[in-house]
Amino acid sequence: MTVSSPTPQQTNRSKPVTRKPTRQAQLRQLLSRKSGATIAQIQKAFGWQPHTVRAAISSQRKAGCVIARSDTDTGSVYRIVDEGCDP
Repeated sequence: MTVSSPTPQQTNRSKPVTRKPTRQAQLRQLLSRKSGATIAQIQKAFGWQPHTVRAAISSQRKAGCVIARSDTDTGSVYRIVDEGCDP
């Protein structure tokens, strides 16, 4: 008795792949909140250093997002004002 290997049609019937959102997509989600996000909140969410958070926000700006910064008693709050950035 011989065992044949599965055909490509049989192997493609597996469960659909669900992908985790990218870090940039997750960052956009945090910045899109009505309350925005502080550097400390983003650090805690991703485990990044402050300079990495600022660089990621800068890359969002380069992608076309309009990000506003407002100063509060707890620090600067960043939020996306215009969602014109690339997904």
